[in-house]
Amino acid sequence: MDAYLCDKYVDCITAALRAYANKSWDKLRAYANKSWDESKPEHPYLKISLPAREIIDASKSEDRARPQWEIRMAARKLMERDNMLSISKVKENFNPILPEGHKLWNDFIHILIAKNRKRFTGVVEEDLDKLSGEELQKKRKSAIDTVKDCLVEIVQIRHDWIHNCGRPKSAIKRYSQGKAKIYIYYIKTFVEELDNFIEDHRLV
Repeated sequence: MDAYLCDKYVDCITAALRAYANKSWDKLRAYANKSWDESKPEHPYLKISLPAREIIDASKSEDRARPQWEIRMAARKLMERDNMLSISKVKENFNPILPEGHKLWNDFIHILIAKNRKRFTGVVEEDLDKLSGEELQKKRKSAIDTVKDCLVEIVQIRHDWIHNCGRPKSAIKRYSQGKAKIYIYYIKTFVEELDNFIEDHRLV
């Protein structure tokens, strides 16, 4: 999951900065040129500090078959010393490339709810059928929190096994094969649906 999220973020940064360099993403250009609404915050991608060496080295390369390759190389290097294990980064890093009406998590959660996996989302479609307005929003917010909690738990399990040999707080914690398969399903579902969501709606 972390590897996918890092790769996807690199792809989004690269696409956005290439579009800016090619003068093909007016929104980012407007932010950079200060012609965007001054009451709105600066576009998050403009605050990214890319490693200079990768930009310089790739720029000097004689291989020009891949235009602006230095942007991707610098973005990849950036993620080598970072990670996406904090679930809060999902919204923070991907929303800048998504349009209004297609943002994480509010506009994405219904896709996961439609899977009808109550332990993953806390609610299923049937629970929402007769709801509207504030009550519907509360249920969706609850589903978002449940999914986040589930993903945080999976990340913590990964951390415990990699760094603590499966001994959180010095106590052995066992997982059945069935439990492991469920967690794998959750990761697979989240990654596949998030990827489809981003590709369907990304601005560049």
